[in-house]
Amino acid sequence: MGRRNCILCGVSSEKTEATFHRFPSDKKKQEEWCTILNIDINDLPLHAFICANHFHKSDLIDGKRTQLKHSAVPSVEPLRQTVDSSDEKNEINLAH
Repeated sequence: MGRRNCILCGVSSEKTEATFHRFPSDKKKQEEWCTILNIDINDLPLHAFICANHFHKSDLIDGKRTQLKHSAVPSVEPLRQTVDSSDEKNEINLAH
């Protein structure tokens, strides 16, 4: 897997353990996400990714690969953030 960048916050897959998710292929769902994020669908890059920090933890399905629930919608503001401190990783829930 190559390096991925979140189109919302710019975080790189090299700098975080957060998972990265593509925009839905379904046009209606794409339009919904673009409306929520205030992005013109015509400006959406072909390979646009959003990091898991922009989803509620309840929107994620953990398994071999972390996936999004079909009903998941992102937020412009980070909802979850992984913070690196010297030896430990702490997850901060910014939504509460």
